Amino acid sequence: MREDLDHVWRAELSQIYPALARLRRAGWVHMKVLGPRRGPRRNLYRVTAAGRRELRRWLAVPPPPRAKDEGLARIAFLDALQPAERSAVLLGHERALSEQARLLRSAEPSSYRASARRGAIEQIEACRRWLRVLASESGAPPPAVPAKKK
Repeated sequence: MREDLDHVWRAELSQIYPALARLRRAGWVHMKVLGPRRGPRRNLYRVTAAGRRELRRWLAVPPPPRAKDEGLARIAFLDALQPAERSAVLLGHERALSEQARLLRSAEPSSYRASARRGAIEQIEACRRWLRVLASESGAPPPAVPAKKK
């Protein structure tokens, strides 16, 4: 499941366990401690009925508009750089979109995860087109585009 969702939501372990603790305090997940008598313990988390209700409530509420986007904030301040530096930054942004190539190569998940994956690919492609326009305006060469999977 992680690979199915990595392109739409990434979390590091340092984020996951505090989030699980908050969900547990809210009564949305139940934790059971497993493991051997010696060595590290293992925690098994299970969604509670209240957690399923909260998930349905959360899904029904439209997401807020994007308030912060670090990449766009960096673009907004490109005037602080010389033209050659701007081109390098824009090409760096383009390279950061290599996620699209990985998504195109990976096996397509089932259900609405596939729709989310297609949405992520389309978002990356739109950002890639926009960055190409910005790069051409700044005099940078157009970056290579991965071939789409058929």
